[in-house]
Amino acid sequence: MKKTIFICLLFLSFFACKKKDDPDPGPSGTPIANVTPSDSTNYQALFSCLNVYSKISGTYTPIGKQTAAYYSSQLITNEIYTASNLQDMGIVSLDSILFKSKSAITNHYYNDTTGTQFTLPYKWIVSGTPAIASFSFSNSNTPPTFTASANIPDSIKISSGFSINIKGTTDCSLIRVFILGGNGSTSFPNKLIAGTDSLINFSATDLQGVNATNTGYISIQFNRDHYRSIAGKRINFRTGLQYINTAFKIKP
Repeated sequence: MKKTIFICLLFLSFFACKKKDDPDPGPSGTPIANVTPSDSTNYQALFSCLNVYSKISGTYTPIGKQTAAYYSSQLITNEIYTASNLQDMGIVSLDSILFKSKSAITNHYYNDTTGTQFTLPYKWIVSGTPAIASFSFSNSNTPPTFTASANIPDSIKISSGFSINIKGTTDCSLIRVFILGGNGSTSFPNKLIAGTDSLINFSATDLQGVNATNTGYISIQFNRDHYRSIAGKRINFRTGLQYINTAFKIKP
């Protein structure tokens, strides 16, 4: 079930009274860079806005924003949540754009369906419910930088695995990688990598269960996370970059 939720969340990339926020007293209360994946993905709510780039005509081209907002009654660890734990937050908006709630795939998952090109700072407003405190927060953190998109391969071989040199990434807390193979695939390889790492590596073993195809999918996400404690809950305000290729060739 958890793997299904993880995959569904990745596919979604295609598609009043205010409480003052209080800084988290710990070191995680500020944007973090030198962390392990498990350290950087413990939170109860996520408010995210990513710049998305798609492989078009030989280069990665900006195609818009991917936004998400959700609030869990249980701690979210390693980017995996349970749909039944997501809670109603009332009205959610980013820069005055009201978000859609209760998507077809998850309960109380909020995102923008207008194609708005949001600009920094990202001002989030949550009206709240009896269970969720109302609040507003303006996130002025710029996304990470990534200058090695030319190193992302257009094809890989299952039998030999692959590596991607991503040296030069800065202001990055966490890297997420997801691969979708051909019809009938029985595994969906994904990894969380510390933002300070300089290499993405998938072995042949990691790719077992992936079927070959000329229309595979790869997503690499570079996230900059910014934590705040609001009403006793650890909330992650995220900016980032996402690179996707929907014509990714996966060879035997």
